[in-house]
Amino acid sequence: MKLVVRTLALATGLVVLAAPPAAAGPGQRYWFYWAAPLLALSVLGLIGALALGYYVKVLRPKYRGR
Repeated sequence: MKLVVRTLALATGLVVLAAPPAAAGPGQRYWFYWAAPLLALSVLGLIGALALGYYVKVLRPKYRGR
């Protein structure tokens, strides 16, 4: 679990450090606005898939028997 947390923290830090601010003129939107909902939904889906996989592979066999 510590490896997952470290990897997530490292990836987040690299994205924050490597992503320069997008230059947009007055009245223009930044280019990455369209990507935010896709990334947010992807992360939520990944978290849900990990939670479901943990339940199916670890918790269910533990409490229901094999």
